[in-house]
Formats: sequence, C-alpha cells, structure tokens
Amino acid sequence: MGPARQAFRVFALAILAAWLTIAVAFAYDQAVTGQAERAVESFRADLKTIESVLQLPTLSDDQLGEKRVLLEDIRGKALTQAGTLTGPLGEIAQQIDQLGPAPAEGQSEADTIAAQRKSLSESQSRLQAAKAQLELVAVEAEQMAGRAASLQRGRFFSRIFEAGRSILNPVLWRDTGLGAALFAQRIGALLGNWWDEAARTGNAWWLLFAPGCLAALAALYSLIGRRLRRWLEPGMRMVRAPDEFDRIWRVFRAGLSAFVLIALALILPVSVSLAMGGFLTPRFEMLVSAVLDIALTVGVFHVFVRRAAAPGQSAWRIVDLDDRSAARVALLATLTAFISITAERIAEIADALYLPVSYTIGQSALVAVVLLLLQTFILFSLHNQPGLADKTPGRRVYFAWATSFIPLVWLVMALAALALVFGYVALGSFIAAKIFDTSVLIAALFLLHHLSDSAVKASFDPNSGFGRLLRRATGLGERAIERLSLLFRTAADLLLIMAGLPLLFLQWTVTWVDFRALANKAFFGFKVGDVTVSLWSVLLVVLILVAGIVVTNLVVRWLDRRIMAETRIDKGVQDSVRKGASYTGYILAAGFAFGAAGLDFSNLALVAGALGVGIGFGLQSIVNNFVSGLILLAERPVRVGDWVVLPTGEGIIKRINVRATVIETFDNCTIIVPNSNLITEVVRNWTHDDTLGRLTVTVGAAYDSNAEEVRDLLLKLTRAHPKILTYPEPQVTLSRFGPYAIEFEIKAHVADVFEAVFVASDLRYEILKAFREKAITIPVAPVVNVAR
Repeated sequence: MGPARQAFRVFALAILAAWLTIAVAFAYDQAVTGQAERAVESFRADLKTIESVLQLPTLSDDQLGEKRVLLEDIRGKALTQAGTLTGPLGEIAQQIDQLGPAPAEGQSEADTIAAQRKSLSESQSRLQAAKAQLELVAVEAEQMAGRAASLQRGRFFSRIFEAGRSILNPVLWRDTGLGAALFAQRIGALLGNWWDEAARTGNAWWLLFAPGCLAALAALYSLIGRRLRRWLEPGMRMVRAPDEFDRIWRVFRAGLSAFVLIALALILPVSVSLAMGGFLTPRFEMLVSAVLDIALTVGVFHVFVRRAAAPGQSAWRIVDLDDRSAARVALLATLTAFISITAERIAEIADALYLPVSYTIGQSALVAVVLLLLQTFILFSLHNQPGLADKTPGRRVYFAWATSFIPLVWLVMALAALALVFGYVALGSFIAAKIFDTSVLIAALFLLHHLSDSAVKASFDPNSGFGRLLRRATGLGERAIERLSLLFRTAADLLLIMAGLPLLFLQWTVTWVDFRALANKAFFGFKVGDVTVSLWSVLLVVLILVAGIVVTNLVVRWLDRRIMAETRIDKGVQDSVRKGASYTGYILAAGFAFGAAGLDFSNLALVAGALGVGIGFGLQSIVNNFVSGLILLAERPVRVGDWVVLPTGEGIIKRINVRATVIETFDNCTIIVPNSNLITEVVRNWTHDDTLGRLTVTVGAAYDSNAEEVRDLLLKLTRAHPKILTYPEPQVTLSRFGPYAIEFEIKAHVADVFEAVFVASDLRYEILKAFREKAITIPVAPVVNVAR
C-alpha cells in the first residue's frame, strides 16, 4: 500500500499544480483583458466628447489645436495598449499548441484538457476582440485628427487670403490712428489702476532690489574680472591669427554671454523685485513680460549679429562685407528684429485689451511695410560693397552661396508688397515676417554646422593635443582618426538637419501638432499595402545588422590574428576562411534582423520566385559572378597572392570579392575581373600548388668558342647562385645554331617564382663578367648600310 499511496499523492499534486497554473494564467488573462476593454470604453467616450466639440461653430484655433493634441494622445495610447496584448496572445497561442490539435468530430479528449482548451479559446477570443477594438479606436482618432487638421488649415488659409483695405486706402490709416489712440488710452488707464493698487499694497523697498543687484554685479565684475584678466591675459593672448573655430565660436560665445548677462542683470532682479514687492498685478505682469522679452531677444540678437559682422575687425568677420557695410547690416538687422518682436508683443497686448480689429489690421500693415523697407536696405547693403576677400586673402567667408537666392528673396518680397497693395494685409504681413524669421533660422543653423565642423576638425586633428591624446588612448592611426572625425561631423550634420527642418517647416503654416502626428505615425507605424512600417522596427533592423556586422568583423579579426597567424596557413586558405566566416556572419545577422522585424520566412518562396524572374530579366550576370565567387572561395583554383595570367593581363590577386576579383599588375595597375571569367576562361596560375618556379636564360657564343667549356662555365655559374635549387637540378643545353652564334639555354628552378626575374638578372651579370675574363665573345648581327 505504501508505494501505491505515494504514487497517488504525486499524481494528485501534479493535478493540483496544473490547475493552479491554469487558474493563475486565467486570472492574468482576465486582468489584461478587462484592462483593455475598460481602455476601449474610456477612449470611445473621449472620442465622442471631442467629436461633439469639433462640431461647435464657436471653436477657436487654440481649442482646435488642443483637441488635435488629445486625439494624437488617444491614438498613441490605443496603439500602445494594443501592443501590450501581443505578448499575452502569443502565450495563449503557445498554450493551445501545447494541448495539441483539437479532437476530430466523433472523438473526445479528457475533461481537464477540454476545459482548459475552452478557457484558453475564450480568453484568446476576448483578447483578439479587445486588440481589434483598440486598433479601431486608433484609426478613428487618426481620422478625426485629420478632419480637425483640415479645419485648422482651412481657417488659416481663409484668414491669410481674406481681402480687405489696401495700404493705399486712407481709411485704413485713419482707423489705425484711432486704434492707436485708444491703445494708448487703455495702456494709460492700466498703468493708472496699477499704480493706485501698488501704492496701496506694494512694498517700495523691494524696488531697490533690482538696481542693488545691478550695482553688486558691476562691482563684482570690476573686482574679480580685472584680476582674472590680469592673471589670464598672458596665457590667453592670441599670438596667431584667429582660425575658423575661433571666429565662429566668438559669435556664439558672445550670444550666450549676452543671454546670461541680461537674464542675471535685468530679467531676474526686476522680476524678483516686482513680485516680492507685490507690484505684479495680472495685467501689469503682461506688460512687464513683454518689455523684458523684447529686451532679451533684441539684446542677444544685436550682440550675435554685431560679432558676426565684426565692424572694424576684419580678421574676425565671417561674412563677405567691408567695414562700412558690416556696421550698416548689423544696425539694420537689429532694427528689424526689434520691430518684429515688438509688433508681436503689442499685438498680444492689443488682444488682451480688446482693441478693435481695424487697429490690428492697420498695425499688421504698418509693421509689414517697415519690415519690407528694412529688408530692402539690408539687401542693398549686401550688394553695394567691395567685400572682404581683398583685405584678407585666403580667409574663408561664409554664406557666399546666399547670393544665388537673392533673386528669390526679391520675388517673395515683391509678392508681399503686391498683397499689401491689393488689400491682402494678412498675407503680406505673414510673408514679410517669415522672410526675416526664416533667414535668421537658416543663418543660425549654418553657423552651428560650421561651428561643429570646425570644432570636430580641430579636435581630431592628428597634430593637435586632443588628436595625439586620442591616438595614444585608442591606438588609432592618423587615417582612422580622420575617419572618426568625418563620422562625428556627419552625425552633427544629421542632428542639425533633423532639428532644423521641422523648425523651417514650422515657419510656414505647419504647426507642432502636425509634426507630432507625423512622429506618432513614424513611431507606431504606417501601412504600405499589407506591410506595416514603423520607425522602431527600422531602427531595430539597423541596430541588429550593425551589431551583427561588428561581431562578425571581431570574430574574423580574432580568427586572423589568433588562429591563422599562429598556424601560418597559406594566404589563399586564410582568405577563403576569412571570406567564408564574413559571409556566414552577414547572412546570420540579416536573418536575425529580419526575424526581429517580424518577416515571415514562409514567404521566401515568393521572394525566390521574384528573384528568378529578375534573373531572367537581367540579373544573370550578377548571380553568375556571385556563384562564381563562392566557387572560387570553395574550390580555390586561384587564391589571394597567386600570380595569374589572363587574356586581359597578368598580375597578383589582391582580393576576391562577391562580384569580381581584383588583380594588381606589375605596373601597379588594377584589373577588375568578373569572377565568372576566372571560372570559364583559361587561367595560367604560376603559384597554384606551390611557389616553385623555373627560369630560362638564353645566351650566345661565337662559333670559334669551345662549346663544352661554355656549357661547363654556365653550369658552374648557375649552381653558384644561392637561390638556385639543387633539385630539380639546373641544366644547360645547346638550343640551336643561330646565324651568328651558337645559342645555349640555362634552365633552373627557384623556391619563389616571384624571385625568378631577379635571379635571371643576376645570372646575366655573372655571365657577362665571366665571358670577359675567359675571352668568350657574344657576337651581334652586323650593321647593314642601305644605299639611298
């Protein structure tokens, strides 16, 4: 009874464990399913609310943008939630597969297995339904966001192309004057009300905080800055002319310094003193913020442009301007920035003070006219000046390419002027403002490009201190460091492009919501036919491919240095092993990458069929050469390092690639031979089995010479050479009776066929020397005089 009872206990425990596992899995699936179903209900309620709001005629542009953001959030969350169900669905499918196929009709299975199969099937169906509902929610959110985007763009274009009064109409300027008077009146009332309230509740002592901070900063700068300059000036004094990095970094350093200085000396003290003193009422805070914003933007921009133009400092100038034009362009650009930012802040204040629309239109027209005039003066200043190249020969100037776009700028400015004349004030104002904003953005991006380029180039210069440190730390050579420098510069350019293009598009009607929608599509994927392409899947494929290539190269390098170098295998065998390992690693990396991307390898038959059609339509040569390359690596009729002779020439095989073989001739010329030619044509290989080679030297002697003595002498000289092999034994034969001499041939073998030419040359030198000592004559053909 003991063993039977123990077996029963083991069986009961196994049944209990199985049921517990089923219960836990069922509870887990129920929790995931319930969470997904609740998410679907919540998303649908939000979509219904947003849809009802989008139908309101009083919906503002800001509210429309907010709803687009909410729709993008719903779409992203729905797709993320649907993605989390992929794992549980896979687990359930795996569990169902473990149960085996369902019994056929008329057959039955154990009650436990049947109950488990039914439970898993129900969970699978609910999860699949929840996932489908989530994906449907994402599609509905995307469609609703598209309708909201169309509505937003329609409103924008209808507002931009709305016709009104021309700038030539006096009524426009009359209404603008009346609106300006009303604006001044309301600003005065706002300041009066603020003063009444501030005088009653404010603490005037806090008003001394801002000038006190300014005085403290000035004293600190005077005390510490002078000592620092006295201490650092001998080491910081530039004894050489500024290079490219020095000139561009000076511009950005000045801009950053101006930003920090204005923020610390003006914005922060004023904000703290007004806030702590209780002087910041909501409306007065709007005015203070506008003034401080204008001061910060214009101050930083002025310093930036002033350093770029560098009036009176041609050695530091980065644009092609003379001193007079540099000063004029810096002043005009600063005025343009001041007008642009001030107009934007005044428009915001006017909206907050509920000024009439006629004033807003007039202000936009006036600002557009002023901006167009200032930009016209800038273009004339850029054109009518002798330039910088004559004063600083060899100095690089930037933005010379911008001159080719000046006609386009003139055309766009003319369109803006025509729009203002014909009453399209919004369109003209929009174009006038965006010309300046776009120009500033492009200039900043290109300066960042040149700054990163010059910084990386200077840092990775093999002759610089950082370059020498990098070589000592990594063991890289100069060429490797130069390539690393190129890699970093390319990465910096790509980052600037990825950051700059959205900013440029944003200048011309595109909103951040549009970019967010594009980013969500790239992140979560979009369908091209039946294939879903997502940014993460592409990045995953690229990362796995790169990792596979890196690992393959490391393995090949390890094989080359650790194994093949120690065993001293023939170079051809080493190349075959190296190429075989490389191809195997690349194929495995590609397989892992496409497998991780979800490629169904059951469709490879279709790919093979398509490839067969492609081969029939013109890929025969490529496939033929590829297969021939594999045959060359496997069969090795020719190897790397072999001396081969082809109809196209002869030389040494340097590389056997996938498509072609590289042969270097003895004249240092490279011949690219398709691999199929080495398989199908006759190839003479001097080093196929070994490097043993034979040389032939022909020499003639006069008929009155002793033939046996000449033979013995030649045989003695041949055997005396240290590189002539004793086996096979060298031979000297009397080859033929020539018209002027008896001719002998020396045939001998050397261990390395590549040395046969030099050994033959040495033999000829020795033969000439020995024949002179033995008075043996080498006859030549007589010179025949031809009578004229």
